[in-house]
Amino acid sequence: MQNSRWKAANPEVQAAVLDARIAAVMHAVEKVDAALVADEYAVFAAALAPELVVNNPANIVAPSAMVRQLNADGKISYSQYERLIEHASLRGDMVLLMGEETVVPKGANPLAGQTVRRRFTELWRPEGERWLLTARQATIAR
Repeated sequence: MQNSRWKAANPEVQAAVLDARIAAVMHAVEKVDAALVADEYAVFAAALAPELVVNNPANIVAPSAMVRQLNADGKISYSQYERLIEHASLRGDMVLLMGEETVVPKGANPLAGQTVRRRFTELWRPEGERWLLTARQATIAR
């Protein structure tokens, strides 16, 4: 597993990323995932919408400020991050992503050093030329 990357799980996702908006979101995803591996707090924080809400793997519904703080505290930090995108589509002006991710937490994360498989759903919205993460759900797959 490389430090940060994503793969299309099927031909439908490969076709979907030909849409410029979905391709732009995938670029934003790459930046966010790389920032989480490199501990680049500002890059990660810049991708979060002010109205972001995350149903996180610790079974806590976390607003944007809490997510930023968890990252600053080293609890959202990884040595490896890989995504398998199983669904990518437009929902109005937003982009919906769904799939599986494999991460290796580090730092103050209680699962530091373990390989963790999670299912995720994300909604990204445009703001000018940028795409911001506005909703996320992640559940550890058992």
